Amino acid sequence: MNARLLLALLAFSPIAPALTALAQTPDPCATAPATCATLIETHATAETRIPNTAIDVEISVSATGKTLPEVQRDLANKSNAVLAYLRAQKVDRLITTSVSFSPETRYDKTGPDKTVGYDGSEQVSFRTTPDKAPDLLTGVLTNGANSIDSTSFTPTEEEIADARRKLAEDATRTAIAQADSIAEAAGIKVAAIRNISVDNSAFEPVRYNASAMMATAMAAAPSPPPMNTAAGDQQLSVQVNITAAALR
Repeated sequence: MNARLLLALLAFSPIAPALTALAQTPDPCATAPATCATLIETHATAETRIPNTAIDVEISVSATGKTLPEVQRDLANKSNAVLAYLRAQKVDRLITTSVSFSPETRYDKTGPDKTVGYDGSEQVSFRTTPDKAPDLLTGVLTNGANSIDSTSFTPTEEEIADARRKLAEDATRTAIAQADSIAEAAGIKVAAIRNISVDNSAFEPVRYNASAMMATAMAAAPSPPPMNTAAGDQQLSVQVNITAAALR
C-alpha cells in the first residue's frame, strides 16, 4: 500500500476527526500555566516514648527419668503446679506453647546406641504487669518451673495503637504546614492534598533472656528474694508523606 492510498483511507476513516482534534488541542499548561497545579511532595515524622505497662514471660518446666511414663508423670505434676499457681495469680494470656519428650542415649561401640533415659520439657508463657513481675518471677521458680527463658517488656496493643494514631495526626499537620510554607515561598498556594501515606515504624518489645542456671539456683534457695525488674519505655515514630497540589 503506497503513501497516497494510506492518506486517502485515513481521510475517510472514523478516527480521522479525533486524530485531527487531538493534534489541534493546545497544551493547557503551555497556554494558561496559572490553571495547572504544581505538585509538592513532603513528609514529616512524629516521635514519642511510651511506658512499658506489660511484661510477657516465657518459662520452662523440665523433667528427667529412666522411663518415659516416669518422666511424663513428673512433668505433669510440675506443670500442673505452675499452671495452678499462675491461674491463682490471675495472669493474662496464660498458654502452654509446647510440650516435648526425647530419649537420652548412650553410645555403644558394640551395637546401636542405648536409651538410658528420657527428657521432658514444657514451655509456658503469660503476661503480667511490672508491679506484679518480681513476685511472679520468683513464684514460678518455687512452684515447679525450672527456668525463666525470657521476659519481654512492652506497652499494650491498645496503648501502641492510640500513640500511633496521635503521632499520625501530628505528623500530618506538620507535613501540611511544610507544604504551605514551600508553596508560599514559591509564590503559589496549596489548593488540595492529592495523596497521603503513613509509614509506621516497626515495633519490637524489649526482650531480656534469663540464665537458666541462675533461675535454677534461685529456685533451690531456701527463700529466694524477689527478682526486681525495671519496665522502662519504648520509642515510637510515624512518618506521613503527602502530595499537595498548589496553584498561583
